[in-house]
Amino acid sequence: MNQQLYSWYNEPNILQVSGSLFRYFGIDPAHGSDRTVDAYLQTYRPRCVIALLVDALGSSILQRHAEQTPFLRAHQRANVSTVYPPTTTAATTSFLTGRSPAENGWLGWNQYFHEEDDNIVLFLNRSQYGNRVYAYGTAEEKLPLDRIYDVLNRHSIPAEHVWPGWAPHNPCATFEELLQRTAELSRANRFVYAYWDMFDTFMHEHGVSCADTGEEAAKIDKAVRAFAQSLPEDTVLLMTADHSQIDAENYPLYEDRELMSCLRVPPALEQRTVAFYLREGCHDRFTELFHKRLGDAFLLAERQEVIRSGIFGPGIPSARFEEFIGDLTAFALTPLELDCKPGSLPLGNHAGMLPEERYVPVILYCHTSEIL
Repeated sequence: MNQQLYSWYNEPNILQVSGSLFRYFGIDPAHGSDRTVDAYLQTYRPRCVIALLVDALGSSILQRHAEQTPFLRAHQRANVSTVYPPTTTAATTSFLTGRSPAENGWLGWNQYFHEEDDNIVLFLNRSQYGNRVYAYGTAEEKLPLDRIYDVLNRHSIPAEHVWPGWAPHNPCATFEELLQRTAELSRANRFVYAYWDMFDTFMHEHGVSCADTGEEAAKIDKAVRAFAQSLPEDTVLLMTADHSQIDAENYPLYEDRELMSCLRVPPALEQRTVAFYLREGCHDRFTELFHKRLGDAFLLAERQEVIRSGIFGPGIPSARFEEFIGDLTAFALTPLELDCKPGSLPLGNHAGMLPEERYVPVILYCHTSEIL
């Protein structure tokens, strides 16, 4: 088995960055804390901490578009690994809970639930391959979460959260509106989490390398600079990402009748980390075909090997974890992705094993630090 599966958490990780937030407010973190963040918070002892997470604004993106992101790079204090897989469903959930994907059970975009006999898109509460729509909150009822702002409020520490326009709570139509709303809420709260998703969407549509992506990054840099410099001296901004992105290549798995005929349900999780559920008697045929066609691009692992590896994170796994990783799981080692149904092909993508999609920045800003 490729040793890449065993090394993902042997370095500073976004779980520890989240742990520093819990620790600062007096709550023991599940998986330790980050020394850089701990030291910064203890130095400035802010009344309020703002955690701003910009989807897909990973370290490789800041490096690629360095000239367009001078403010963010100037205040980047650390470079840490995200969780596996490096994707929004897993990473934002881990950041908010301080728990690994294995513990939360939130592993990827869509997951197979046997009681529904369906692959459910966790964030959207709808079927990945069909037209079924589930009640709002279905995924969280099946896989409960305890997010940091709810934990803090239970401990009488005022906390809030801000979202893009699709969210029911504090929805914002633009990034500038999101920052403005965050600033307003920070005055009466000790912690505010703000999440923005459209940069990830932009790179899915346009790719990582194009000039337009650099221009979008420049807009974010400019907006965050103005936002950060407007904050009072008693507020610290911690900015990070859930993952980065790469320019992707495509393999239309849904057109491969031989491979698809071996599956009892459609593939789950992500295009670059794929869980396969095999028909009885099809294991050998599937693995032979997969290795022949995709073995250079993907690492194919048996369920027990995935469990032993700990690739989905430390801690006691969710009771449903084994169900969600299928009989076999494929891990992308190159830019190739597996397209499991017809539709638009993303030019930029993530959720695989490459370093370029794995690392995220830890950006820290406090007005006081600029004066000292």
